[in-house]
Order: sequence, then structure tokens, then C-alpha cells
Amino acid sequence: MKQHTFDTENIRLGKKGQITIPKWIREEDGLKEQDAFKVTHMPSGDIILSRRKNQTPEERMLNAISKAPSFDADAAWKEVVEERKKDR
Repeated sequence: MKQHTFDTENIRLGKKGQITIPKWIREEDGLKEQDAFKVTHMPSGDIILSRRKNQTPEERMLNAISKAPSFDADAAWKEVVEERKKDR
């Protein structure tokens, strides 16, 4: 595994809300145009930029499904049956 440096650098927000990741970081981490990132806004006001690995459409779908709230199919079916009884 590649050893990364730990460093900080001050950057500025551009006119269109864009930031530029310093060149030495892009080179060290092999970042290229169209790489995906996740922005996390913390309650403290801090902003964390995390690199996202490229995912296949299937991986994105499984990831979305895994984040969905739990679903009780039996309870949902009972609700459908009860609603149908009301409509009759």
C-alpha cells in the first residue's frame, strides 16, 4: 500500500463554488479529471472531502438498496388487504 503524506494547505473557493486540489496531492494520489468525491458537512461547520471509488451500476444499486429503510413485506401486504376491504 502506498504511503501518503499528512499535510494541510489553504485553498480558496472560486467564483462558481469550485476548489482546486493542489497539484502535489493530485499527483501523489493519482487523481484525474472526473474522479468522484463525497462532500461531508459536519455539524461543526467543517467540510470533509473523501475520494469515492468508481462503482459499477450494479454496485451503486446494491449500495442504494443497502441504505434503504427496512421493509416488512407481511405488514405491507396486510395494509393492502385492509385498504381493499375498505374500498369494497
